[in-house]
Amino acid sequence: MKRSTNEVDSSFDGSEAQYVSLSNDVRNGIVALHSNNMDYMQASGADWNQLRLTDLESSNIQLQIQCLRRISTTIPILMHDQQQAVLGSLLQIFRETTSEEIKGIVMSLVQKFMVVPQVNGPLLFKDLVLRLSSSSTSVRTLLYNCIYDFLKARQLSITVENHKSLTLLYEKAVLEFEEPDYRVRAACIRLYSLLPFVFKAYAGFQISVLENLSEMKVQKLISRFVRDNDPRVRKSALDSLVDMHLRGSPLYDSLYSLAVVSLRDDFEEVRLGGLNLIWAVSSLNPDILLWLPKDGPYETVRLIDDAFSKICDLVNDVSVVIRTKACVIMSSYQHVNADILSQTFSKQIMSRLRRRFDRKRQRKHEIIPVAEGDMDVETEEFRIMDSGACGAFVHGLEDEFQEVRNASIDSICELCMYNGHLVNKAVDALVDMFNDEIPQVRINAINSLRKIGTRWPLKFDIEQLEISAGTLDDFDQTTRFTTHDLLAVVEIENEESLLLLMTELMENIKRYPQDLLSIYRCIREVGKRHPAIVAKCRKSLFDIDNRYLTKEPSIESPVYTARVILLVNAVVSQPSLATDLPSYMFQHFAYYRRKYPDCVQDIRVLHENGLMKSPEYASIDGFVSETVAKMSLRDISEYTTTTSHLLQIVKRQAERWEYSAALATIQDAIKNYKYICTLRPSGNVRLAITYLECYELVLRIKQNFGTPSFASTAQIAATNLLQASYIMQYSFIGLSAWNMQAIIYFRILVSIVWTFGIIKDMPVTSSAFKLQSIFIAFVNRIDQMSRHLDKEIYQMLSIGDLRSILVKISTDPTAAKWVGLHSFLTGFLPMELDIDTAVKHTSAEITNPQPNPDKPLKFKSNIRVNLDVEAIIYNSSDIYDIAIEITNPDQSSQVYWPVSNDFIPTTPFCYKLKAKVELHYSGWTEPCNITLRIVRSFEPDLAGLDGYIMKYPNAESSNTHFAQHSQDVVSIPISDPVLYNIHPYSKKAQASSGKPVFA
Repeated sequence: MKRSTNEVDSSFDGSEAQYVSLSNDVRNGIVALHSNNMDYMQASGADWNQLRLTDLESSNIQLQIQCLRRISTTIPILMHDQQQAVLGSLLQIFRETTSEEIKGIVMSLVQKFMVVPQVNGPLLFKDLVLRLSSSSTSVRTLLYNCIYDFLKARQLSITVENHKSLTLLYEKAVLEFEEPDYRVRAACIRLYSLLPFVFKAYAGFQISVLENLSEMKVQKLISRFVRDNDPRVRKSALDSLVDMHLRGSPLYDSLYSLAVVSLRDDFEEVRLGGLNLIWAVSSLNPDILLWLPKDGPYETVRLIDDAFSKICDLVNDVSVVIRTKACVIMSSYQHVNADILSQTFSKQIMSRLRRRFDRKRQRKHEIIPVAEGDMDVETEEFRIMDSGACGAFVHGLEDEFQEVRNASIDSICELCMYNGHLVNKAVDALVDMFNDEIPQVRINAINSLRKIGTRWPLKFDIEQLEISAGTLDDFDQTTRFTTHDLLAVVEIENEESLLLLMTELMENIKRYPQDLLSIYRCIREVGKRHPAIVAKCRKSLFDIDNRYLTKEPSIESPVYTARVILLVNAVVSQPSLATDLPSYMFQHFAYYRRKYPDCVQDIRVLHENGLMKSPEYASIDGFVSETVAKMSLRDISEYTTTTSHLLQIVKRQAERWEYSAALATIQDAIKNYKYICTLRPSGNVRLAITYLECYELVLRIKQNFGTPSFASTAQIAATNLLQASYIMQYSFIGLSAWNMQAIIYFRILVSIVWTFGIIKDMPVTSSAFKLQSIFIAFVNRIDQMSRHLDKEIYQMLSIGDLRSILVKISTDPTAAKWVGLHSFLTGFLPMELDIDTAVKHTSAEITNPQPNPDKPLKFKSNIRVNLDVEAIIYNSSDIYDIAIEITNPDQSSQVYWPVSNDFIPTTPFCYKLKAKVELHYSGWTEPCNITLRIVRSFEPDLAGLDGYIMKYPNAESSNTHFAQHSQDVVSIPISDPVLYNIHPYSKKAQASSGKPVFA
């Protein structure tokens, strides 16, 4: 197969040279490739030496296949000239090889080149059409499939050359319909269904071809192959008709009968194609009347009703795929006759489906013998419709495969959303699915009923309520939470049902305390929906007796809390429920309103408008009046103004070196801001508090500078200030450019203090290289910071002068240069903070696990235990920075990184975290605490140096604030720590004594 250079070059002089549109450089490149001179170019795309395209000329098929695989992996990185060269080589090998396997791989690679914009589409298309003259049916099949994909992926320009190529393609495809090989016929049918849409742009060229390619004629021609001898051809014909429908072509009505015949085909793929075609035809013309000859000349049925019945028949098909597809398609038939839809839920044919006949036209009755005796099945009283819909959903829900059951549930839900008369039947059917053995099926059934309940009234009797409550015992939390959502939309019949529901929900709380908030939200909706029933149960729920004083229950009791939530939400709809309530309950209303704001309705409006009355002392203690709210706003305004004035005083005191007075003023300002936070939490106020804490550290450093104790405390002070600056930067989102500069400026002082502390502790014999490295790191910090500082700020703060001093000291550390560094420290003052820009504080709240001092988690040490961790993340701009940190009793820490699926978005920048943490320890002799907290990771400015500074002098001094996960990443805590007791045990650990040993 090997050729000379001249032969290769001459092969590109004809049509192929036009196709690849080669430049002289590319020509020379291809000649070099085929002449084994691979060093002509090292392109910026793929490496020619690695491609080894000369292997395509080898007589060894395996070498050719390996070369084609290399090409497949490098197609995305090929440069334009490389693409042209490789594509030309592929077409050349396709023409010359006799291996069917090689041709198939080459065509798959050519299909990848089709979407490349630089490839000359018209010339590639022309080249593929010309190759259809091959005598090999396998080659022609590959080419037809490749051309089909090309015409779907690219649009040909309207030119005479393209029209000639299309006409030639049409003529060859028509001739192939008589080809004995099924593969060619199937490929041509698929391509032929696409040609009418391609030829639409060529209306002015040849009228005769366009007339033969009208959509109606194409459909009639393709429909002939629906009854072809080969099932693969039948499938191709059915799929092609559906594809024409999806491209916007109307299908003629007679195709429906062909599709119905295909439903009885022996091959699954053909039945699936017929199912799709029935859906396509019936969705276009649903109200066409079909004659039923077997029932007489006057019997008709709507096309959509008949199609639905035919599809329901396939729920009993032997193929799981067909059954699933049939159940899925049933959901799109929302406008089927109501009687037929109802029949899908019953295996018994309903009498109202009988057809009445005119006795004048009724033919002579035939007596058909049956087991019970002769019965006249043609009388008016017994004439019924043959209904394939009979019990379709019953069979679907009882199917042994969960795919079919899930599809049936989805269809029931969709049909019920449009047909309210089906809801009662759907409730019976779907509630039975709550006992399914597959969790996904149970959850789907519960969730589907919940969706229906948001659209139509969903009434449960006592038995259905008991079945629903049974799912609250499920170990899967998703199932329980989905059940809570369902019960929130259910309409309860009577007091007995309400009391049963409350009892089951309280049992749920005892078994799974982590479900508390979800249950309270469910009870909130139950109270809103059933004020009348709550009114009847009020006295029994709270043990109210007008003859006696009611004992005040504990407000921490979950049972009492749930009942109050039920009552207070019912009061909003029926204010009379608040009559004769014990006075303490109004105080409890206010308490629960503050503790569970999402679950307790605000009833102050009812009280203020006179719709609800309460004892005078209760109204004073239990409700926050408008006057109190106004006083709070006034306090916020006054304290904000006063604190802003204090900040100015701090600045003047610091400038006059009155450090003790300035520190006292800062403490007053911090107290004011904390009081403002109690009235109205705000990210701006929290940012101001953190800023003042940094300011306090700066003043203490300046106060101690020059004292004998500074040498021993300098590095600790630098560590604390660096930690505080990173907390300030990464605990808030929405920081303005000015505030970011103020935060970064603190790190200038950190480096100065750290440098003085290192040098004072450094032995006299230390090398100059070590001293020089300290100043180089300081210069690097200034260079990093200069990217974030405005030029005006950079000059105003004299940072450029500081950098010059550091560069000079690193080469020649004279006393005069040290004085400049000393003066910069003593004159350092923080930049002012802009607290008027809105920022949000990043925080987290761990909701599970809860502290368990009395019930430690006990497990065998040789078993890995998954601990469910749930938390609410507030104001996080990037979930990939969030991690779970566990600190062991020996103060070692482990960090677990949740995956993205563990974060469920709730509101913008807020998430609910659900993750599993794997615990594995050696056996302990007694229970010990592990500490869980949510942390946010970040990369410090100087990864190596800052990581070292923040954990100085050892891990114990810094683990309360920072954890180092690697050399480049550290983290800050954003949640309060949770102490959780665990006790891994083993026989060996129980027999020995000593401290726990950690794996």
